[in-house]
Amino acid sequence: MCNHRFRIGLPRNRGPLTLSKDPSADPAAHEVNHEPSRRSFLILSGAVAAATAGGIGRATPASAAPGGGVGNFSSYPFSLGVASGDPLPDSVILWTRLAPQPLAIGSGMPDRKFPIHWQVANDEAFTQIVTEGETFALPEDNHSVHVDVRGLRPDRWYFYRFRCGSELSPVGRTRTLPAPGASVSAFTICHMSCQRWEIGYFTAYRYMAQDGIDLGLHLGDYIYEYAFTDTPRAGAAVPDAVLDTCNSLDQYRLRYSLYKTDPDLQAAHAAFPWAVVRDDHEVVNDYAGGVDHGAKQLARRAAGYKAWWENIPTRCAPPVGPDQTIYRRFAVGNLAQFDMLDSRQYRTSDNDPVVSKLGNEQEAWLLNGITSYDTTWNLVAVGQQLGGVATESPTRDRIYRAYHDRDVSPVILVGDLHWTLVSDALLAIPDPTSPIVGTQFIGTSITSTGDGPGDQATKDGWLKHPWVKYADGYRGYLRTLITPTGLYSTQRDIQFVTRPDAPVWDAQKFYIDAGKAGVQLA
Repeated sequence: MCNHRFRIGLPRNRGPLTLSKDPSADPAAHEVNHEPSRRSFLILSGAVAAATAGGIGRATPASAAPGGGVGNFSSYPFSLGVASGDPLPDSVILWTRLAPQPLAIGSGMPDRKFPIHWQVANDEAFTQIVTEGETFALPEDNHSVHVDVRGLRPDRWYFYRFRCGSELSPVGRTRTLPAPGASVSAFTICHMSCQRWEIGYFTAYRYMAQDGIDLGLHLGDYIYEYAFTDTPRAGAAVPDAVLDTCNSLDQYRLRYSLYKTDPDLQAAHAAFPWAVVRDDHEVVNDYAGGVDHGAKQLARRAAGYKAWWENIPTRCAPPVGPDQTIYRRFAVGNLAQFDMLDSRQYRTSDNDPVVSKLGNEQEAWLLNGITSYDTTWNLVAVGQQLGGVATESPTRDRIYRAYHDRDVSPVILVGDLHWTLVSDALLAIPDPTSPIVGTQFIGTSITSTGDGPGDQATKDGWLKHPWVKYADGYRGYLRTLITPTGLYSTQRDIQFVTRPDAPVWDAQKFYIDAGKAGVQLA
């Protein structure tokens, strides 16, 4: 087995970022009152990326093996950074994982629990501590921790950090949601998916970290389980064990470790809270939970789900074998309801007229909860489309009919496709004369498929359908400003991913009127 020390494939001199202002709907008039200041955190997020990138190469004397007292580590234990997720009005989940040797099985940690102290503060200097406590990083959870911090104030930004022995983690920033029913003038989200490490650099995350995001929605394919057949990123040497196809729990854990050493991904996790669902590659390409019942497949699914839970800042309960409930619902004051769906675990056939693509139980949960909160907007986030862009789908037809009958116009946020496709959500696709129910935003990938702009014939094929309003084959993400009167979304394209430090630009803007179903190009 190769014993290479992993080297992050990013240049030391990274140069200035190219950021473009989003002028849609006079953002200054709708800007969230970010607290503390965004400028101060831009400086901090850069420091997080630099510190965590450098952490892998940081070494203490050889005598300081990770077996003695707490804090005696062979290398920096917070090499994978920090993250937060699944915020509520009074709570947020804080995450980290001890990994002094992240690309070794066991991450260089002894088989025992380690106490970790955590702090939450109003300020980045931690002079105003709001709450703090202690938890344990357990070996059975790969020394990850999920701290459910309670008693926080609604609609507030906070800073957080961890300590193990004498070692301090990088500092992260997070926020709580507005209280139920509270008046909210604006809330900014982004949604992203499909980040295949060996295909390219996660440059998009560096821009997200500086883009004024309140909540990031990751819609699946956080990792890819494939063996590495493509050349890894330039300047990176990866141990052989990390290159193999993921089948066992140790292999999935190593793959997450590799991805989470990326400084741009760490910066985005540290900049704002995330809400995450899965698609297929967290287990295996195109798996369908209702079909793949073999013992070998279920064991692989159990391993994939366990490693996902260990590495994601989620309040979802840990999996029980190959089963884990990850669909959930929350609201942002009186502004928006979010329904996060699982597109794989309960899936049978795409076009079964009786059995739901989402599983009958999950579909019933979604439909029964359409008006759970009295909000202006209803957003549904799912790893894969409820039905093909131009094909019939009984599952999608039932769901869209339920929204239509309740006079609710959903905004459907989707990953998976590696293209940005923005379309009207029709009641009966592919009938172009059927009523417009809402809008669907399929987001492109972070790196998967490689550099854009995508095949022109494929783009023309999407656009021949009159309900498809926009198609884009570059990598990037969608940033969306939600206000009581309109939803303003911007496709942010990354020029290339096969080399670091790509510029970003606003490729297209979209607008949805709160009183009218359907999307307009702005």
